[in-house]
Amino acid sequence: MKNHNLNTRNLITQLYFGLIFLCLTFLTFSSFAGDKYCQKSGTAKTFDIHIYGNTYKDPNAKRQMAQGLTDLYRGVAVGDRIKVYNHNATGYNLSMDQCVPGCPEVSFVESLVGTSCSTEVAKRDRKAFNQRFAEATMSEINRDNSSYDIFKAIQDLNDVYKGEHTNNIVAVAISMIPDGINPTDPNAFNKFYVTNVPNLNLALEFPPVCTVGTSPNSEVLKFWKEVFTLKHVKFDFKPCNKD
Repeated sequence: MKNHNLNTRNLITQLYFGLIFLCLTFLTFSSFAGDKYCQKSGTAKTFDIHIYGNTYKDPNAKRQMAQGLTDLYRGVAVGDRIKVYNHNATGYNLSMDQCVPGCPEVSFVESLVGTSCSTEVAKRDRKAFNQRFAEATMSEINRDNSSYDIFKAIQDLNDVYKGEHTNNIVAVAISMIPDGINPTDPNAFNKFYVTNVPNLNLALEFPPVCTVGTSPNSEVLKFWKEVFTLKHVKFDFKPCNKD
């Protein structure tokens, strides 16, 4: 019995260190797989994608958000860097920071010489990248009808940049609908405005942004136009991938 217990402990120890090794290997590979595809030239872009999944409660709005992210993702190229920020009631975190996997196009002469990029490996890495992007962008969507503060959400976007200049493409997936407000009811917006906006304390200075899955309702746009005009903030609601 004593030898049996000893063997069991040894097996558990081996499994424990084996799991640690696998985790470290995976993390190292993920980091390398993300970095080795980054383009060093000036043609590559960096996308800052901010996800406010907690502002989406309506099923149609969630589908609109998912479609908007899909359209945005179609616009990225091999070597572009994707940074996904997940925002929630307590703040935000950077949940993804990787470059899009894939072998860059090479000239005929370069193809004869050979390249360090394996097409098959790149395909495998792209598949894993796609799955991680989907998880990072949709994992915190509002599924339990939890409340949120739309003004805090906007302030959090400001806090990421704090007035600093960036050449990144800043895309924001946010409904822009205040919690509990029917976006088709102008009276609800008027009441919400009178109650919340006059004493609203917002300090906003962020770079130009494009929006994903933002409500197209005219009452929503009218409300925020009045808020941002009052607070001297430029936010033009330009949809991403639209000229």
